[in-house]
Amino acid sequence: MKTLKPRTAARPTAAEALRIAAVQAPSLPPTRAVLTDRSTTLNLRLRMSTVEAITAEARQRGLTQKQLVCQALAAAGVAITPSDLEDRTPRRRG
Repeated sequence: MKTLKPRTAARPTAAEALRIAAVQAPSLPPTRAVLTDRSTTLNLRLRMSTVEAITAEARQRGLTQKQLVCQALAAAGVAITPSDLEDRTPRRRG
């Protein structure tokens, strides 16, 4: 079983960490990331024939299923975030 190496120095306190950050990057203020519109999952239960029709139409148009559904919702007047209309499918390297 591996053992962890002991720390050579104690962790800095919050005040020390802020002081170190101010010295290293004095022009950058300390920030906190605020996520106002984070992504989440929408799960739909549809008939197989509906899913097959969505898949075929998306393929024909060169879109992902998500893009096709989001475009249809946008056309129906639903406010869709532009990033949800993009293809963000991870691509294989190589």
